Amino acid sequence: MAGPTDAAATTSEHLALPGAGIPVVASFTSPYEDGGRAIWSTVPGLDAAILKVDHETFEIIDWYVPSKEEENPPTFSLGLSGAYNAVDSQNRFIVGRTRFVSIFGDSVEGDRFSPTELKKRILIPDAVFCNEDDVIAGMSLTYDQQLVFVTELGNLFVISPDVDPDDLGDIPVISANEGCTTAYPADLEIVSNSVAADEDGGLYVLTSAAMYRFDWDGSALSRAWRAAYEVAEEVPSPIRLGPGSGSTPSLMGTKADEDHFVVITDGQALMNLVLFWRDEIPEDWEPIAPGKDRRIACEVPVDFGTGAPEAISEQSVAVRGYAAVVVNDLLTDPTINPPSVGNLGAVAQNLVSALEGGIPEKAPFGLERIDWDPETRTCATVWDQPEISVPNGIPSISEAAGLVYGAGQRDGQWGLEGLDFETGASRVWAPAGPGTCPGDSAGIAGILPGVADVLELVPDSCENSVYAATTVGPDGMIYQGTLNGMTRYVPETVAELPPRTRVDAGIEQGLDLIDRSKFGSRSGISERDYLRRAIVQLNATQLLAIEAGSSDAATTCATALEALDAALAALDSGEAYAARVNAAREALSSL
Repeated sequence: MAGPTDAAATTSEHLALPGAGIPVVASFTSPYEDGGRAIWSTVPGLDAAILKVDHETFEIIDWYVPSKEEENPPTFSLGLSGAYNAVDSQNRFIVGRTRFVSIFGDSVEGDRFSPTELKKRILIPDAVFCNEDDVIAGMSLTYDQQLVFVTELGNLFVISPDVDPDDLGDIPVISANEGCTTAYPADLEIVSNSVAADEDGGLYVLTSAAMYRFDWDGSALSRAWRAAYEVAEEVPSPIRLGPGSGSTPSLMGTKADEDHFVVITDGQALMNLVLFWRDEIPEDWEPIAPGKDRRIACEVPVDFGTGAPEAISEQSVAVRGYAAVVVNDLLTDPTINPPSVGNLGAVAQNLVSALEGGIPEKAPFGLERIDWDPETRTCATVWDQPEISVPNGIPSISEAAGLVYGAGQRDGQWGLEGLDFETGASRVWAPAGPGTCPGDSAGIAGILPGVADVLELVPDSCENSVYAATTVGPDGMIYQGTLNGMTRYVPETVAELPPRTRVDAGIEQGLDLIDRSKFGSRSGISERDYLRRAIVQLNATQLLAIEAGSSDAATTCATALEALDAALAALDSGEAYAARVNAAREALSSL
């Protein structure tokens, strides 16, 4: 989907929340019967609230506060736990917090305007966690519709959203820390980001010391590999939630015949972009340097073209194709709070640093695009942009618009930045509103050390992105979590991809599914499942081709569908079917 491409024709709308916190991740439902959608988010903050918004009117449908809605609400804590969430195929909103998983939905089935209802709460047994201090850090959905969670002390576990909370059975769990229950706390690797999942059952966890791949086969977890990366001896920036990298792993390479990587920025004072081979390492591959893990495919210092000796990012790397885009989060002369014991001090320092991103003299500047070249098997900078400031938000890429979007600031004014994906040049700057915060910013200043002081300098901080994701919505608008609110950027018109481009993309995806059917999946996606998915994809593509008047594509889809239907029938009856699959592949490849 293309986002805004014309700054002059783009306006901003701000939604103030009734309580304190930051909606870090906006999750969209699939369309309801009337075509509308709901937007869900958790709001880590004092209320541990659940936010539900109508995407058409951009009005709050419900603000669910457990302490007000539930008789015996669980205990919540400030921090990372609960920031990550997901909406599944049944439009259920799922979030893991501290030591439990909550599943929410519409109180009236199929009515997005109905209040939020807690459908299920799953209390996770203590044995799943590393020790008594461990809590859930991040989560994802697997391709076989399971829920995977990673804890702050490196434990990974999988549960079904349909599990009976009173009969959990044996929960599959594995740890990045051997002997974690008895290990000295200082020796434990920690996690301060979320988990990534690929279509083959690969689950990627980044700790303070290493990148891990664990494999999920539909019933059990196993460790596939571990690769150490470079880490500074001391935490290089106050924006970091802990030692090592703060980057949630990003996956690069989506087609069956492409190189596949997991991508991070590392924990050095001058960070590197690091690509790890996701699957089998090529037989002829040599380590990129002495002492480096052979699984590292490339390691490129990121200085945004300035030659600076320090640069750091707390965000996951934005990836499109073989391109990776990194933002700079390193403040100039950041305020360091006095040492404070416990999680509250870390949360306070993190927020102070985020707020200072709105001070022009302190704000970080810089974005850089680095690409993998499959021919030379090396990485190189395509462009750097040292003049744009995206202080703390998680950027996104719209291929349809040809833009990299991020929550930027210019001279203290927050707004939407849109950079040309090919060149890095600024193409869109759409200012947000004034960022006025109600009262004392909804109560946060009184309990978090140092926050009141920085808010005196930048009182209008409620357009500050505070580490929240920039999301291109299904309506072509950009959605941005902010301090105590959410902002969206609305273009006058939404540029859709040309019909033939969408047809070609559908055929390409159908071909990729057919190619994947040869290998199956560790997570239980069978050859038959892949072929069935290819049929669904090609049916939709055929209809689009007919509407677009692309008779050649429509005829090709029909030929491939006939061959795939025959292949499935043969497969189900135990007959030879490979020739029919090849016939479908050849028909699609002819275009």
